[in-house]
Amino acid sequence: MTRLIKDNSRLLKKILISFFVLNFIITQGCKDVKSTVLKDVVSEREDIYKYLKTIQYSENGKHLFGHESTIMLGVGGKSDWEIKNRKAIGKDIFIQKSDVRDMTGKQPAIMGYDAFKLILDITDGPKRKEEVEASLAGLKLYRDSGGLIAFNWHIQPILLPGYQERAYRMDEFDNNPYIESMKKAQPFYHIANGFKTKNKWWLAFETERLKPMAESLKRISSDGSGIIFRPFHEADGDWFWWGLTWLEGDLDLNGKEALMKVFIETARYLKRELPNILISFSTDKLSYISHENAKNDLQVAERYQDEYATFLPQDASDLALIDIYGMDLYTNKDNPEESLKSFRIKLQGLSLIAKAHNKIAAITESGNRGMPSEEDNRQSTINWYNDYLFSWIADENIHVAFAIIWQNWSNNRDRNAIDPSDGYFVPIYPNSEAGKDFIKYIEREETIMLHQFRETLQKKRNNVK
Repeated sequence: MTRLIKDNSRLLKKILISFFVLNFIITQGCKDVKSTVLKDVVSEREDIYKYLKTIQYSENGKHLFGHESTIMLGVGGKSDWEIKNRKAIGKDIFIQKSDVRDMTGKQPAIMGYDAFKLILDITDGPKRKEEVEASLAGLKLYRDSGGLIAFNWHIQPILLPGYQERAYRMDEFDNNPYIESMKKAQPFYHIANGFKTKNKWWLAFETERLKPMAESLKRISSDGSGIIFRPFHEADGDWFWWGLTWLEGDLDLNGKEALMKVFIETARYLKRELPNILISFSTDKLSYISHENAKNDLQVAERYQDEYATFLPQDASDLALIDIYGMDLYTNKDNPEESLKSFRIKLQGLSLIAKAHNKIAAITESGNRGMPSEEDNRQSTINWYNDYLFSWIADENIHVAFAIIWQNWSNNRDRNAIDPSDGYFVPIYPNSEAGKDFIKYIEREETIMLHQFRETLQKKRNNVK
């Protein structure tokens, strides 16, 4: 009996030793694998960041071309189209339908997208769930194919009754009492001032917006690599509920401080969840900056630089959370000459502050309003892509890494209207003057599309290995 006990004891000892040895080997192996994966992930983010910085300062105006919702909706063909079913998303991005591809045979290097389409809200029914899944499938295909995803976020408000679709606009639905109540309630203002005490406004924003957003983004890129996130854009205007007009009151944080509080805490939350995500901040045109009594264009550009700086956080650690500075520039078809000159100066100011802060600069939203006039070539800015957009980017005083054109979609579009008030932004008729101009722009060696961007990054990684 004693001998049996000793034998069993020796056996147990051997088993335990074997277990610890095996566990050590497996653990070390996992650490090595995890370390390798982590290095690859960080390397990808750094490759993208360095690439953007490199082309930003290229002498010939190299830049990535982006298009909002490019494979998800458009106007080319017999009727406007939009993908709301994930089965319509294929496996090869280079044959996936898009208005850009139909015109040029190429896909944009960047797909812009509205982040609000990634999460369900209290008013959404079962059909919207399939739309969310379709969006996620399209975005993941683009990202897995080597493209970048640049999100804006037309965030829907929280904690208010009578919710209506597109309630983020404060200049629409004039007869909707909900908009008036939102103007009085100032939800964004209360979110900003609620962070410190973690009041109901902040907690609702965190649980109903930030958390589900982070979860959706992880389904596109688990660590955030290849994602650019640009929340609360164009706050210098009053058309969104996060605009400066709606951020004033008796509480501690007001105006730009209130805006930046929510922006920075949003950036911090997302970078904690997706450490390799790139965060972008953008204004609109800053149209209130005076050009009077300036000695030269540089002095005006410096005024834009100084004004842009007033939106940014003063704390260095907060400022470090922002990777990209942007500006949204739409040409007004009623006064195109003014935009050709003033936008050049605005972008020079943006380039100055980006260089001073060592940030990437970009045209984060842009377009030629009234593009449906392509259909009869009446528009004075019909050659917008080369005469306007590319002329800005190629300017020796302007340094931007990418330009994203707004989506091909418009609720106002009427193909039979004499002059539609708004419309699509990528031409869809290859034989029109605007179409020829767009194709010429895309075929420039300075305009980088998806296949070129993917091949360049892949070569860099192969050379490193």
